[in-house]
Amino acid sequence: MKFCEKLQKLRKEKGYSQEQLADLLDVSRQSVSKWESGTTYPEMDKLLSLCKIFNVSLDDLTNDDITDRNILEKKKNNFSNIFNSMLEMINRSVEMFRKMNKLEIAKCITELIILFLILLLLRIPFNYINNSIENIFVNFSLKAFNILNSIWLFLSNTIYLILFITIFIYIYKIRFLDKYETNKYEEKIENNITNEEKISEKKVIKEEKHTFVLFSVLGRLFNIFIKICLLLILIPILLFFIFTVIMLVFSIIVQFIGIHFIGISLTLLALSIILAIIIELLIRFLLNSRLHVSRMFIIFISSLTLFGIGCGISTFELTKIKYIDEVPINNSIVNNEYIFDMNNNLKFSISDYYDKEVIIDNSLGDKIKVNIESYEDYVSYNIDIINNYLSIYTYVPWNKAMNYFELLKSNLVDNKIYNYNELSKIKIYIYISEENLNIINNNMEEINALEDYYNEEIERLENENSLKDEKIYELELKIEELEEKITNINNLTN
Repeated sequence: MKFCEKLQKLRKEKGYSQEQLADLLDVSRQSVSKWESGTTYPEMDKLLSLCKIFNVSLDDLTNDDITDRNILEKKKNNFSNIFNSMLEMINRSVEMFRKMNKLEIAKCITELIILFLILLLLRIPFNYINNSIENIFVNFSLKAFNILNSIWLFLSNTIYLILFITIFIYIYKIRFLDKYETNKYEEKIENNITNEEKISEKKVIKEEKHTFVLFSVLGRLFNIFIKICLLLILIPILLFFIFTVIMLVFSIIVQFIGIHFIGISLTLLALSIILAIIIELLIRFLLNSRLHVSRMFIIFISSLTLFGIGCGISTFELTKIKYIDEVPINNSIVNNEYIFDMNNNLKFSISDYYDKEVIIDNSLGDKIKVNIESYEDYVSYNIDIINNYLSIYTYVPWNKAMNYFELLKSNLVDNKIYNYNELSKIKIYIYISEENLNIINNNMEEINALEDYYNEEIERLENENSLKDEKIYELELKIEELEEKITNINNLTN
């Protein structure tokens, strides 16, 4: 389609009359009429103005090999067209560098290196945010810290990489590719190129299109690969989004019960929006849907700003909290006593996790006395003799778990956190006669010796089984060798 035909079609699609378009360009209606009839050709500044009015590139408007259908397809911001645009940009870059002289190439590469170094400075605010988030996560357990910090670093690095590539490509395009094509078209207008030169140029374009077919095939294959990778990326991000929303709801709930951490709520809200934008972006890429770039970019930048504000407020709020490595005050220890009868087969089954102390008291005779100290409002325990084992284990029922929550809430209001782990521990004192203690120790030694014997027997049987497997393998190799010899004999006989 010729320039004059495209200009007329784009004008009608916008709903402009020739007079309205002329007013926008500050020219006469007759000039627009001459352009649409093909009598004259607009100057470079008017061409650039037309590109802005109709939201098309200079190449789309002036290249006769590009139809109006191509223009409409390029306006759809889906994944395929974005990828094709990348391939087209590679083609245009190759063509640009091919026609540049050595001095221009050196200048271009130098400016790109400077741009690369400037964009690396963007890492500084990202590192600051990462350190702030890491200071928040360090208050969790080591396992939770590793998981949350790994997820956050992945998201942060992904966001930085996207911003880096987007800004680099955009500046490269407007600084070099568009400027190069603008100069090329200015030379065409100034020199008033002949029809023969136009025909030869079209032949070059057609040759480039044949070259582009290879890029197109590779592009389709790479397109499928990229979509699979995006799907694998989408799944963990979606799970992290659900987790973030749950934490956001929880943070809002605690605001109503007197625990005011506004910064954390703002941070979670911003993070939820950022994840939602990333999920929408990935889904639209996967479905080749149109991207609302302006809306998504504005929301993303706004959320990123809100995230930074939330991190700052959270850091300030968390620094006010004082950690005290002791049991919270106003929590008393309860001491309970239990008496059991001794028997000659009795053994202890008490975890080393508990603080245990054995005290000799020969006055007890055939009795065993056990005293247990605990914070009764926060932990429960069972103690009994089962199958000749004196066993003790602790657990936290729901009503006592709520006591932890109420205690934590009251402490956070005072900006204090204590060592709540101590509340779940118990201290065990076992009073027993020396004779009975020796009996129990002998029983425990017999059990340990029996356990060692069983472990050794298991290891021996596993070794024997391994030797048998090796022998079976050797016999199978021998059978294959003999069968091969039989086959050779039969071949010679025949």
